[in-house]
Amino acid sequence: MLVISLSSGPAKATHRLAVSALFFLQGLCFASWAARIPSIQQKMGLSDAELGAVLFALPVGLMLSLPLSGWLVATQGSRRIALIGALCYIGTLICIGWAQNLPQSVGFLFLYGVAGNLMNIAVNTQAVGVGALTNALSWPRFTVFGVWRALPARPSALLCWGRVSIQWPISC
Repeated sequence: MLVISLSSGPAKATHRLAVSALFFLQGLCFASWAARIPSIQQKMGLSDAELGAVLFALPVGLMLSLPLSGWLVATQGSRRIALIGALCYIGTLICIGWAQNLPQSVGFLFLYGVAGNLMNIAVNTQAVGVGALTNALSWPRFTVFGVWRALPARPSALLCWGRVSIQWPISC
């Protein structure tokens, strides 16, 4: 259940900034992961077909966690689930970089999908709540941060080009 009861302008701005930061964090994590897919393929020695099968764990985690995510946001609140989802999203991103074998990679990618979905549904719910709080349609402003998701990929791409080990850029 989403309940926001603030009347002051600075508090509203703080909520907008917090939700925007969570959108940006999600983009940063995903861009860091996506830019390192070729490095992970090389580290694991996977063919293109094998890589596709491994990567399939991510959307499976996303899809299977949809009912769970909605239920958790409804029963525990979107703020709590957004924070838990963000911590899990970052944690599983770190684990992906340190995975040593195929089963670990598949498991961590599945969990990365679950955590991403938890965070995504909760943050979007928060964005709707902030829009209601400010009596404005704020959600499109928040999704502009989706465009910024490409920004964090640039430093990660430079690290790939410089052949920096995948554990550290993903873990940072």
